[in-house]
Amino acid sequence: MTANLPPEIGKILEGLFKKVAPSEGGDWIADYVDFNETEVHGIPILRVNIKDEDMAGLLSKPVGQYSTLQTGPLGDYDDLENVCACLTEELDRYLTPYKGKTLLICGIGNQDSPIDSIGPETANRIFTHVPMKSAFEKLTVLTPGVSGATNISGSTQIASVSSAIGAACVLLVDSTHCTDYSRLCRCIELTDAGIKIYHSGEELSSSTIGLPVISIGIPAAIRVQDLAPDIEASDQDFLTVSNIEAVVRRASLMIACAIMRVAYPELDHSASMMIADYSLL
Repeated sequence: MTANLPPEIGKILEGLFKKVAPSEGGDWIADYVDFNETEVHGIPILRVNIKDEDMAGLLSKPVGQYSTLQTGPLGDYDDLENVCACLTEELDRYLTPYKGKTLLICGIGNQDSPIDSIGPETANRIFTHVPMKSAFEKLTVLTPGVSGATNISGSTQIASVSSAIGAACVLLVDSTHCTDYSRLCRCIELTDAGIKIYHSGEELSSSTIGLPVISIGIPAAIRVQDLAPDIEASDQDFLTVSNIEAVVRRASLMIACAIMRVAYPELDHSASMMIADYSLL
């Protein structure tokens, strides 16, 4: 078995893969999934690359790359520099193939709901006309809103705008939900496998939008059923932390800062913070 597997994934893998015999002297699980734990600017990162469709079904996650920055409580940061630097470097890994081309950034979610507003708040902080050389041919920002209000699916809006501007990649920013309380507002997640909107079930991925999709998510809510299984609650009953407004402010600032620094490599931390409106903290 691969060393240093997360405990919950290690349990799932135990005793599986009966369809393939282990190769002599080789790590045959690596044909299906890779795990890597590292630390960047003092922030632990877990990287997972799911390479096999059967494994994807087993883990209930699509084939693709996943990165989790284990930040600790996002609402309590005063010094954001290390987290921003870590997120900048990790995001750069995902976006490098699309440099020199048009990037569409989409803030997904509902501006009027704190637990769902990280995407729109991030979009509001991004400036697309910084007077310095950009890593992208063109940087554009879209806030699609929620389909319940617009009656237009997010994938339709994003695909239409992407086609109109000739985007090579879509970068989504969204609030997500978690099933493990220890992750609630305590990590930043990146993936190139797309996302699924919880309430509508809509998938935003390369298969629905027609372009590569990178996403950044913050687990900002947890279902009551996942937190307290003995309590009667519906799938739509969620809980969050008491300082969710502070989480939204800091998370949106950090994500906007990282996006700006990837897009404009000459920007340092202080300048990107100023552009992303540090005064809102």
